[in-house]
Formats: sequence, C-alpha cells, structure tokens
Amino acid sequence: MLFELGAVKKDIIERVSKKRIERLIYQILLWQDGEFQFELDDLDIDGKVDVTDHGWEMSKGLSPEYLLMEGARVYDETTHGVFIPEEEFSAETSDDEWDREWAGREEDRRKDISSLKALTQELRFPNSTSEITLLILRFASDIFQRGVLFTVGERDIRGLGQFGLDMEEADKKIRHIIFPYNKSPFLSGIIREGRSYKGAIEKDLVVELIFTELGEEWPQKAAFFPIIANEKVVALLYCDNQSSGEELAEAEGLEIFVSQAGLALEKAILHRRLKELEKQEQK
Repeated sequence: MLFELGAVKKDIIERVSKKRIERLIYQILLWQDGEFQFELDDLDIDGKVDVTDHGWEMSKGLSPEYLLMEGARVYDETTHGVFIPEEEFSAETSDDEWDREWAGREEDRRKDISSLKALTQELRFPNSTSEITLLILRFASDIFQRGVLFTVGERDIRGLGQFGLDMEEADKKIRHIIFPYNKSPFLSGIIREGRSYKGAIEKDLVVELIFTELGEEWPQKAAFFPIIANEKVVALLYCDNQSSGEELAEAEGLEIFVSQAGLALEKAILHRRLKELEKQEQK
C-alpha cells in the first residue's frame, strides 16, 4: 500500500524485506528443538493452482547458500558468547533493536567472502561449462544488483546471461546481443590486460550501444571481471548497482572465484575434447 501510494520507494521495501527474511532465518537456526508435520498434497499442474498473495514479493530471490553460511556463522558466534545472547534473537526482539544491532556490524559482513566459501565447493566438480557460468552469475548477484556475462571472441563479445536487469525476457534479449569490443578502447584495454576493473566507465560508441541495450542510465561506477582460460580472456562479467546508486561493495572474493572459474573452464573444455577424441577413435 505504501509503495502504491508513492510513500516509499521499491528499493527501500526490498532492503527491509531482505533484512526481515534474514532475521527470521537466523532465529530458526537458533532453535534447539521443535516439531513439524509433512503432508503430501495434490497440485493442479495445468496452471490452475490458486496462489494466495500474502503481500510484498521480492523482485530477486535470496541465495540459500549465503543465508545458511551467514546463519551458521551467527549461530557459532552466538553459542560461544561472542556475538549476541540468544534471547536477543527471540521473537520479542523489536525491528528497531535488530536494525541497530545489524547496522553495527554491517561493515563486517563481507558478502563476497561468504559466497566464496559457499560456492567454491560446487565449482570443484562442475557438470558442464553452463553450470560454471551459472555459478559465476549466482556469486555476483549476492554482491551486485545487476550484471551481464559476455563471452569474448577474437573481435566480438556476445551476451550469455544476466541477473537483475529490469526488462521483459531479459535472458533472451541478452543472448541475442553482439558488440565489436575491438572498436572500444575501454573494453579492449580491460580484455587485453586481463585484470579486474572497478570505477567510472569511459564512454565510447560500443559502450553506448551496450547501455542502450541494458535500457537504463549510465551508472556512476561499474565493475568488470575478465575470466581467463587457456591463457586468454574467454568471458567478461559486468556488474553495477544502477538500480539504487549504492557504492560498489568490496569484491576480492568474486575476483578469486572468477580466477578459479577460469581454471574450471579449462578442465571442462579439456574433458569435452577428450570425450570427442574417444568418440573419433571408436569410429
């Protein structure tokens, strides 16, 4: 109602909703015992299921890995008396009290480090190159509000995947875009050097075309993460916080993960080539 009346902005409701969900999950993780009941139910798979609207729905889901990793840390610190006494996590704790406590440790929370711990294990044994790219996007979505993953060819970059873009059929549109990065001094420099970049974006014709496709204004700052496999940049991850204009978070954990993702891609490509050779020999 507040949003529809224009009394509060969408990004504020998103942040409050996210914080409340985190608080509830952490409370549940502190339960020592309890009861539950599981009942099978029949659902109408023909699309006629009546889903009740219980209120505000977040535009982007929360990472369960992040919630559990962060919740485990909170639980460990609480049970050792380092963090907050358990009673302060009770249902009687007011939102104001929680917000003050949360704000006091906001700077200590490193989403990139939490995500690094949670997703590195999944990166060790990926089933395919597509799974690796999905892991990269999942990791980045925990730190930034929107992003696009491009594959890098000899002269062009092609859209591969995205998160957080406010447009219809975003995935489909991203997969159809191709840009000649060799005509962009800014992008060519990042790809040639193969090092992450965070800061202001240098405008040129190709970069303007990219932001025309993204459908939003220029962000004050953005981050680029080259993904290297077989000693060359094979993909480029772009991220920003244009939706809210917030400062870019620290992302050393994402840089490490992207580096490991490049090694995983090398292994996946090598494994695929070996399988192709085996098939040729069998013929």
